[in-house]
Amino acid sequence: MKKRIWLAALVVGFGCGVPLGPISGGALSGEVTPAPADWAFANGIERVQLETNPAAPHSVNTWIGSNAGELYLPTSMIRGPKLPTEREWLRNAVADERVRLRIGDAVYELRAERVIDETEALAARTELEKKHELGADDVDPAREIWIFRLASR
Repeated sequence: MKKRIWLAALVVGFGCGVPLGPISGGALSGEVTPAPADWAFANGIERVQLETNPAAPHSVNTWIGSNAGELYLPTSMIRGPKLPTEREWLRNAVADERVRLRIGDAVYELRAERVIDETEALAARTELEKKHELGADDVDPAREIWIFRLASR
């Protein structure tokens, strides 16, 4: 009986595009909403879904954070591969910057722009670490972390 319930949850989850925990999903559903001018409210959001690869949608659960009104997305800060390029969503976002982000029932059509400026990247990372209460012992110094700014299309 438990196996049937678990299987039904997986089918429903995948049918809705929802990533389940570490298992990726497909196209995200929700109401397409214009991006706000200020993303400060995102600091009150624990987890969101990110969809990459518009041709064959791939979605994941992830963290976001805001700094100075901009919206930022880190690569894995504490788990998974130490190299960002080992993540499928990241390879997709590098190949095609068009992404969709779901917060609640709202879906925002955005661009994922890798932050190259070290000052901006450090400020965003500091805010993300503070938001998610990550201390020095939580972040592996050998882990390479990339920061993306999510901007309107």
